[in-house]
Amino acid sequence: MHERFVALLPLTHSVDFAHDQILARLSGLFPSLTSKLGVVRAGGFAAGSEGGPCFLSVGPNVVSVHLHPGTPKLSADEALDLRCPAWFGAREDHPRIHFHVVVRSEQDTHHPAAALAVAAAVSMVASALISIVPVEEVIWKTGHVSIEPQAFQRTALRLTIPEIKVGHWLTWRIAEGPISPQGKPSLIFHSKGLAPFFGRELETVPSVLPRAEIEKRALAVTDFLILHGPPIRDDMPLYVPDHDYVSVRLRDRGMLDPSPVLLLRIEPGAASEAGRAHGLRYGQAVPAAGGFGRRAVT
Repeated sequence: MHERFVALLPLTHSVDFAHDQILARLSGLFPSLTSKLGVVRAGGFAAGSEGGPCFLSVGPNVVSVHLHPGTPKLSADEALDLRCPAWFGAREDHPRIHFHVVVRSEQDTHHPAAALAVAAAVSMVASALISIVPVEEVIWKTGHVSIEPQAFQRTALRLTIPEIKVGHWLTWRIAEGPISPQGKPSLIFHSKGLAPFFGRELETVPSVLPRAEIEKRALAVTDFLILHGPPIRDDMPLYVPDHDYVSVRLRDRGMLDPSPVLLLRIEPGAASEAGRAHGLRYGQAVPAAGGFGRRAVT
């Protein structure tokens, strides 16, 4: 069972809100989904947190909305960046938080496609609440991500169009790797927030490529994996342009993470020529001889 998706919305003060307001705002932001929105259990809160949670449906996905006093509770390993993007300064200088809204998925997922739909539903409900209550920041709990509310809402609005991006659900830890045989320093990227989709995080093999190049390729691969959810097998090759060979491996532990990881290897090579020969797009799986069959994932 994968971790459920949760968005935390800190508030300086509470205001009245109820299920009908959230549904109305959802319809306004996502008109194409109006016929797929519903109320599973009515609810709402008066100023001062009196009331009860509501449960809404976005398609087949159920999302609950709760209001609690005080600041959001995070465990020691869920520490956020000291600099908060919502007010562009030190987190210790943030406004006093008196309440917080919890937007939470209410079902377990066992497949990346189902997880994508649930994460999108939670994001949409959270983005609707941004227009209703005075949200100071959005904390995406599974990825330890803190986002400025309007930036989160703009990203959520893209969830119903092709070529969406999912970077707002992930954070990256970057560490120095070992010195290469050529005497060059290396870097390791490790994700936080991918496990709810695939049951494990992604970690890159130590690479001597520039940091921006590693980040670009890691983001492209995570976008592809989350959006298309192909069956992942050991040494699964992926096509990434600029003459790189990229493969995903299943490992029992990473260099930074003692838990099972998806190990991403990025090497200079001629993989882009092979990808173009098969008519593949950015991030698609390369057809492999003798193991994986044709993976024309679109």
